[in-house]
Formats: sequence, C-alpha cells, structure tokens
Amino acid sequence: MSRQYCTRCQRPLVTCICKLCSQIENDVRVVFLQHPSEEKQAKGTAMLAHLSLQNSSIIIGENFNEDETLNNIINDDENNVLLLYPEASSLVANKLTDTMISKTVILILDGTWKKAYRMYQLSTNLHRLNKITLANDIKSQYVIRKHHKDSDVSSLEACAHALGALEGNNVKYTALLESFTKFNQFQLSLANKNKT
Repeated sequence: MSRQYCTRCQRPLVTCICKLCSQIENDVRVVFLQHPSEEKQAKGTAMLAHLSLQNSSIIIGENFNEDETLNNIINDDENNVLLLYPEASSLVANKLTDTMISKTVILILDGTWKKAYRMYQLSTNLHRLNKITLANDIKSQYVIRKHHKDSDVSSLEACAHALGALEGNNVKYTALLESFTKFNQFQLSLANKNKT
C-alpha cells in the first residue's frame, strides 16, 4: 500500500503539520528561496511558515539567476526587495514606514548555512540587493536540528523575527513562534515513537 500524502503540506498524512499552522496576515511579503534538499526535509520549517503566512511563497532551487518568478520580483520598481542575509553590509532589521511596509518583500534563504552560502554565491542576482540581519540577542528554540550557536535560528524563526522588526509588531508573530514550538514537540514525539 502506497503512503498517503497531505495535499496541502505535502507530507505523509501521519506527519502532516497542517494542524500546527497559524493564520497570520503579514503585510511584508515573504519569499522563501528553498534549497532542493530542504523540500522533503522533515525537520524543515519553511513550509510551516509559508502555510501560516497569508502573503508568502516558496521558490525551490540552488542557482536563482534565471528564475523568472524571482527576477520579476527583483526587477519590479514597485518592490522594496530585502535579502535576509548576515554580512558586513547588512543592516539590522528595523521598523519600516507605513508606506514602505506594503511595498517590501523579504527573501529568506532556506537551507543549512553551508547550502545557503552556496545559493547566495551562485545567485548573483541577489548580490546587489539591500541586506538585512536580525538583532544579536535573538536565541533559537530549534531543538530538533543541530546548530552551532544559539543565534543560528531556523528559517521560520528568522522570518518571524524579521517580520516583527520590519512591521514594528513582534506580538503579531507570537502565534507563528508558538506554532514552531509545537512543531518541535511534534517532531520529538515522532522520533520517540520510532525508538519504541
């Protein structure tokens, strides 16, 4: 008998995450640039964030130079496109003006640090974008996946904190972070079931 999949989250029905999703109307648009290896990653968080945010999408790839959807976003003069990427030139995400909020699109690289770095290096169309980073005091609650430092946050956490900062409303994204906590607990319960 073949495994049945949820048509919404694309996961096997026994590991469906739809019940964990919140429903949030984000004013700043989010586009996840997802590495192909993350698409079926059980511990990945971009899908949970995408299903929880009304104004979001996922584009899968490694080199986005020729991606028509992304290039249309970047080249649209009406858009204020920001790449969430920590480098020397990155500015800490802060509240935008009310007129800029609805024009802003944040791009989030979804992959391990090594893969995200490679995606950025290959995708030269991202290099000229303004870059933002998160405040240093943010600590990750990502307990189900290995990370090197407390500041190494998941894609969902990065997204929630960036949106809260840019829109000047952290409370609005508390539900998304609560969904993430439940997601961690759910994944740990599945892992414990597999051990028995």
